[in-house]
Amino acid sequence: MRKAGLVMVALLGGCATLGNPERRVSEALAEGNYARAAAIIEDTHPAHDQYPLLQEQYPGIIMASHQYRQRLILEAGAMSRKQHWEQAHTLVKNHRHKVVDPSALDEMLTALNSLEEHQLNQVLAERRRAQAQALQDSAGLTEKLSGFHLPRAKQEQQQLAEERLFVANDLTRLGEYFAQRQQWLLARDLLSTAHQLTPDQPPSAQLAKAQQILNDASQRARARHNRALLTEADQLMARYQRNGQLDSLLAARSFLNKHRNNPALADHQKRLEQWARRRFSEEMNTGEALYARGQYREAYRIWKQVAPLYPDNEELNKKLERSRRVLANLRNLQDN
Repeated sequence: MRKAGLVMVALLGGCATLGNPERRVSEALAEGNYARAAAIIEDTHPAHDQYPLLQEQYPGIIMASHQYRQRLILEAGAMSRKQHWEQAHTLVKNHRHKVVDPSALDEMLTALNSLEEHQLNQVLAERRRAQAQALQDSAGLTEKLSGFHLPRAKQEQQQLAEERLFVANDLTRLGEYFAQRQQWLLARDLLSTAHQLTPDQPPSAQLAKAQQILNDASQRARARHNRALLTEADQLMARYQRNGQLDSLLAARSFLNKHRNNPALADHQKRLEQWARRRFSEEMNTGEALYARGQYREAYRIWKQVAPLYPDNEELNKKLERSRRVLANLRNLQDN
């Protein structure tokens, strides 16, 4: 009995040292199969003669596997950016078994599926809207077909109804998909179009939500825009108050005129108009006083300078014309 036990121990010890795992590891690495190479090393018994050598190789194989996995992820990503989806999926699936830990590749496949679905839905959204537009443009076709007796007309009418329902349902699916991703403008357009195609059906609940969010967003954006306009108007008007220069007044007036239809700036426009009229009146009087003292050139300069405030003012234009004639006569006298 004891002899039989000794024989069994000897046989087991011999099995542990049999085979050439180092060669099998080299063959696996030659095929780029890091997972198989690592598995061979992990299955090699510590009593095997090649065990120490294989243990030295193991960390390098793991590192090489990680690098190979990262290269696959980068290549698949580059293919997806070119919309070569089939190639990207094939690359990852065909090489997944070669890496030690394929979980990152599985995540990459999930990401590829999600990205591909998103881009496909964008393409389908464009196509479904075009189909919906065509159906809406031919809204009277169903009524025309209803007057025909031939079976072919009935079939065409049925196909048209089925197409309308299919397009409406897919528009709803796409609209809800983009609503989940908070692309509210696209979601609203798709869901609204779907409801227009089938007005007898209740609209998706996401339509009201998208409309509310867009209305709120529009109001917030308008408020931000108005705050920015008010800030700029305040700065321009404050600059004129500081320096009193006509150019500053004209700059503020030009800005407010550009936004004259914005009620948020109504108070600024009213106040600036008062400043402009007062400045215009002052400059007109100054010019008149200079003219009365015979300082025609200075009077003309003042009136010319203030003209951009009210270029169509009849009184101002008469003064400019009168001063131009006087200055011309003076030049003629000097020449003679």
